[in-house]
Amino acid sequence: MSILPSRTQDLLDWFNQRGPVWIEQAINIGITSAQATAFNTKATAARNAYNARLAALEAARVAANVQRDAITDARRNASDLLRIIKAFAENQANPQIVYDRAQIPAPAVPSPAPPPAKPSDITVELTPTSGAITLRWKASNPAGTAGTSYIVRRRTSAAAEFAFIGVTGTKEFVDSTFFAGPDSVQYTVQGQRADSAGPVSDILTINFGRGPGVGGQGIQSVEGGTVSQAVKLAA
Repeated sequence: MSILPSRTQDLLDWFNQRGPVWIEQAINIGITSAQATAFNTKATAARNAYNARLAALEAARVAANVQRDAITDARRNASDLLRIIKAFAENQANPQIVYDRAQIPAPAVPSPAPPPAKPSDITVELTPTSGAITLRWKASNPAGTAGTSYIVRRRTSAAAEFAFIGVTGTKEFVDSTFFAGPDSVQYTVQGQRADSAGPVSDILTINFGRGPGVGGQGIQSVEGGTVSQAVKLAA
């Protein structure tokens, strides 16, 4: 086992404790007075260097905090001034002259947002007690866009036109106006945002058969989507 500690603080304490003792006991422990004095001088230098390093670390920490606060303050002030300059520029006949004098770029003309995404992965749920049909879908709309609504259309005959039946601000729609009777019903979903309309979903076809549900009607099969927690007839 080593006599000298490995931890710096413990090692310095060990030096400082033995330096004066070795000077006093030099002749009794087999070293010269000069050797003991030289060691004590080196031990003191080591302690001073250690303390100076701790002080420098603390000063660096304080300086880092001062720098951070100063940069944050200057950045906040620059942002305030940029807003003032831009507002001033936009009220001039030629805003670009102001931006050039301020040596800042003119605001980029925002590009129009892409249209809403095409609804997909439509799932169907038939509520037995009411006959209502719930549609749910997915749509990965472009980043940074909001306010997308979804138009739902329906037809009960392949020869008929799809008719508007409602709009929703979520990716779910409950059709409570459909009445049992037709062998099948078809739906489409389309995203819309302001004046931008997205592509229409693939046609969802729900085929019915006799079974549990309102009027004894249940879902036989679904084309263009999937059945989710629905009343579905056994194959």
